[in-house]
Amino acid sequence: MAYVERDIENHPGALEELRALGFRAVPVTKIGDRVVNGFNPRQLNDALGLGLRIQERPPEVTVPLLGRVLKAVERAVRQMPDDKLDWSAPDRERPMREFTYHIFSVTLNSVRGLSRGQYAAMDDAPGRSFTSFQAVADYGKQSVEEYERWAAAENPRVLARMGPRGSDDRSASERLDVTTGHAVQHLRQLYFVLREFGVEPDQPIQDGEFPPEYVLTILW
Repeated sequence: MAYVERDIENHPGALEELRALGFRAVPVTKIGDRVVNGFNPRQLNDALGLGLRIQERPPEVTVPLLGRVLKAVERAVRQMPDDKLDWSAPDRERPMREFTYHIFSVTLNSVRGLSRGQYAAMDDAPGRSFTSFQAVADYGKQSVEEYERWAAAENPRVLARMGPRGSDDRSASERLDVTTGHAVQHLRQLYFVLREFGVEPDQPIQDGEFPPEYVLTILW
């Protein structure tokens, strides 16, 4: 199997190729007709047909980290200027009010699904109804509180043994690992956008405090 690496900073056309695949961050791996976004060991293993046993990051690590990240997201959202409610990243028709709502809603969808045994369909449309970032952050605070109640009631060792739930084929450990990585990447995007707006993030979490595979290159 031939291996070709494309560097979006140094290879002409690589950035356009990435965007044509529908992505805005790297790494992205294309194996035949299959595209894997980010560092996703299980998907890479399946796409390459390696047949390896993939060990996810345990809930003992992801559960507290995800709670910390959500609080940081709330702080960052409170700093967003309201004249940017409908600002969106290049080539992405998702206003910031919806994007910031999305970060909290994805986490709640995951933990509610783990509790109920079935995941609801994702719908970020309610995010467009917010008229200020303070309102989004207030929703985020409620989300943090719900998450903390869930985390306090769960035993990480039990979560580590929990298999797929409902229509999802991922174990609880993998679901939490992916959800945490998703929240980390979006938090880093929020930091990037705030600085673009001339605002220094309040008590930011540094990249070195995250697992390295969660820290993807940001193209915004």
